[in-house]
Order: sequence, then C-alpha cells, then structure tokens
Amino acid sequence: MSGLNQFAAYLFSSGDAFFVGAALIALGRATTWHFRRHRAAKWLRLLTVLGLIFLVLSMTPLPWWLYGLCLIPPLVSLNVPFRADDNARWPRIVRRASACGGFVELMLLASVTAELIERHRLHVPPLATLPAEVHVIGDSLSAGIASEQEHLWPNLLASEWRVPVRNHAQAGASTASAIRQAEEIDCDDCLVLIEIGGNDLLSGRDSRQIEVDLDRLLVRLSAPRRTLVMFELPVPPIPGGYEFARLQRRLALRHAVRLIPRREFAAVLSSAGATTDGLHLSIDGQRGVAQLVLRRLTATTN
Repeated sequence: MSGLNQFAAYLFSSGDAFFVGAALIALGRATTWHFRRHRAAKWLRLLTVLGLIFLVLSMTPLPWWLYGLCLIPPLVSLNVPFRADDNARWPRIVRRASACGGFVELMLLASVTAELIERHRLHVPPLATLPAEVHVIGDSLSAGIASEQEHLWPNLLASEWRVPVRNHAQAGASTASAIRQAEEIDCDDCLVLIEIGGNDLLSGRDSRQIEVDLDRLLVRLSAPRRTLVMFELPVPPIPGGYEFARLQRRLALRHAVRLIPRREFAAVLSSAGATTDGLHLSIDGQRGVAQLVLRRLTATTN
C-alpha cells in the first residue's frame, strides 16, 4: 500500500475526514463569497463540494438532523448564481438558504463540538491499577491466522503487563458467535478486551441484527466488578458503515463500556506493514495493537 493510499485509508476509516470536511466547507463558503465577483469563484465552490464529500464519507455517527443542517444549505448555495439579476429569478427561500453562512458555520461548529464531546465521553481513560486477569474476545485480528501464536497482541500484552491474559478469540467470529467466547469467562474482578464486529461489518449483515447480537454479547459480559473495554472499529465508507459506528457507540454508552479510539486503531491498521493482506495483522501489526492497548490503558507516572 502506497503512502497516499495509507493516508486515505486512515483519514476515512478513522473518522478524521469529518473534521477535514467541516473545515473545507467553511473555507469554501468563505472564499467563494469573498471572491464572488471573480472568475475563480466557481472553482472555489469545489472546496465546498469536496468538504461535503469528506463529511458524508467519514461515517461519523452524528444525528441525521444535524447532518441535514450542515449539508443542505451548502448544497443549495452551490446552485445559486452570484449575479444579482440571475439571483432574483430564484425563489426567496432558496436565496435565503444560500445566504445563511453564519448559520452553516454555527452548525459545523456544533457538529465538531458534539463529536469531540462524544469521543471524550466514551473513550477509555488509563486504568488506575493493572488488572489481576485479562480476557480477550475477538476475531482473527486477535486470534491470528498463522502458527506464530507468541506474536499475537494478547500474548505481547501479557508479557508487558506480567498478568495472565486468556485469549478466547476465534478466526471468523462475529457478534453472534462471540457469545460462546463470553461463556468461557468465569472471573468477576478482571478486564475484558472486546475486538469484534469486523466480520459483521464487511459481510453486510443487517445493522439491526448486529445491534441485537452485540447487545446480547455485552449483557453476557457485564458483571459488577468487571471492566469492559471495546475497540471502536475503523469504519470504511461502505454501506452500513454509519449504522455500525452509531450502534457501537450507543451500546457502549448503554453498558458502560469504554472504547479504544477508532482513530488510534485505524492508525495502527493503516500503517506500513501492519497487515498481510489488508485485513489480517502481520507481526508488526500485532505489536502495534499491543502498544496501542498499553499506551491507552497503562497510567503514566510522569
């Protein structure tokens, strides 16, 4: 994977394209208005178009109504001419919608703020103390597909933390089949790391059924003294991506599950040499995931 492809994969799967899109829309509207009488004005509209594309393809799970308030006025303004005589022929409501720049920028700011607050609320803080025992629920990203089991990230985590880590992950596991992994856990005071859902997402399963299965899994895993931490999966711009990102966050909030950030997991998966085939982790990728977990969950003393 080339450097440009890696960057593009990270930008969209991490959700950071949302912030880039918001900035491009604001910049496009501001520059188009400032140079409205210049011949370059119509080309500057491309910044707004590009921003709209980035915003939609980011798969950021904000409410649809907020997306509408951010997207509809800029879309309308793209079709309204700048010349006064041409503009007069357009319906008044269209002209007003195209001119509500302050409103659009306010909605963009509200959207960015809402996303930042949501990330802060759901993402996991460092653990106060190291767990006595760790269990891993997952698919092939955690189970591996080769015989070099000592390089799997759960085993690397055990070596670094020097605590027992039991890996229940199975290649090909889904949110439905992972319930069997959950039934193998019999501890009360332990940490459970959940890396599941990628196979559901890529197979195109109905999002409502995925939500039912993931909810059932989290109910089974929940216990008063257990700490549940789930990987927020990078979501590529594919059908069902938005719904998956939305349901994962909603269920995490419902069951008091903290998330390892999507953008940080995406940074590992899109880095050079992290995967063997674009989907399964290489040895370097396994190390990257282990380092991500250590960095996110280990409290620093500095």
